[in-house]
Amino acid sequence: MDGAAAGDIWVEAWLAIWIRPRATMRRIVAADPRKFVLGIAFVAGALAALGMRVNMAVAPIAPAHMPMRMPHLGPFGVAIAALLTGGFSVAMLYAFGALYRWSGAILGGTADAISVRAALAWSRVPSIFITIVDIFAAAIWMPSASSMRHPTLSPFGLIGLVGGIWSFVISLKCLGEVHGFSAWRALGAILLGFLAIIVVSVAVAITIWLAVVVGRALA
Repeated sequence: MDGAAAGDIWVEAWLAIWIRPRATMRRIVAADPRKFVLGIAFVAGALAALGMRVNMAVAPIAPAHMPMRMPHLGPFGVAIAALLTGGFSVAMLYAFGALYRWSGAILGGTADAISVRAALAWSRVPSIFITIVDIFAAAIWMPSASSMRHPTLSPFGLIGLVGGIWSFVISLKCLGEVHGFSAWRALGAILLGFLAIIVVSVAVAITIWLAVVVGRALA
């Protein structure tokens, strides 16, 4: 791909991923599947932590329904939490990239781990925009006393819910594109990956339990 065409995709991808996820993902992988991937993962995780904090701060919930509030972290504490969450998001990108490369290959997919990470990261671009809007909405949508007694879903919350569902659909299409199969099979790869996590977790728990039992028997 020549420089002009590559430059175009890095400008267009941020909006095109919303409406043409498969075609956009195809162009991204052809240009450079590593570009912006770690940054997107980090920003998505950091913004998620910040958005959660803002929403908890202005949540229209009466004290009777929420006796334990989150501790006040202050600006420095929130910044540290966002940095840690962003780093954790990058780590999870590598973990799930390897997992979905494996589960996708079992279902006939052909993507490598780099392409899967690109698909997982770029499919989070809509969630970044949604989270930014949600943070600003939460900051200006200050609940009144009556709304705290009778909380309802705000228009911004409804938009976020619909956007979250569509973001998940985009992730299926992006994962399916890099693997070379349908979004439905991508859903199967995700479910297979989570099933593998459950099986491994149960196996580890049983192994630890057996080790404890044997250790007590030999003591």
